[in-house]
Amino acid sequence: MVNYANRGKPLQNIINLTNQIYKLKGWAVVNEVPTPWRVIRRGKQIIGASPAEKSTVDYYGITHGRALAFDAKSTRETTRFPLDNVHDHQVEYLTKFQDQGGIAFFIVEFARLNKTYFVPLKFFETYWTAAKNGGRKSIPFEEIDLQCDLIRPERGVALDYLKYCS
Repeated sequence: MVNYANRGKPLQNIINLTNQIYKLKGWAVVNEVPTPWRVIRRGKQIIGASPAEKSTVDYYGITHGRALAFDAKSTRETTRFPLDNVHDHQVEYLTKFQDQGGIAFFIVEFARLNKTYFVPLKFFETYWTAAKNGGRKSIPFEEIDLQCDLIRPERGVALDYLKYCS
């Protein structure tokens, strides 16, 4: 059995560091959205925990008067990004957020390739809609590599995704 519990933790750590630098430089204020947890007890003993409800997305914030929201995803795949890494409620939230004038996107890391991409919601939705209509259940790496921006360390920031938020 494969444990997926912390597969995105290194990416999350880099994004959190990036967001701290953005805040210090006055470029943006971006916060991680905490997942609400329900503690499972047997008497006074804690025996487990599970998410209390569906969260929205991983991060939200503001940059130069524009709201932004995004989810960060990491995969160990090298040829495709599996769409089952994304949940319906996340896409619905990002779509509604974008409809209200916000900047909505995904940050997708291909961990084995050491490449991370800024994936605009509009690009993502093309594949999401096709998958929901019986099409391919993943986005080919080649398509992401050709049509999405590779996020690089720039401007003194480890993962400078903000430069693509326009």
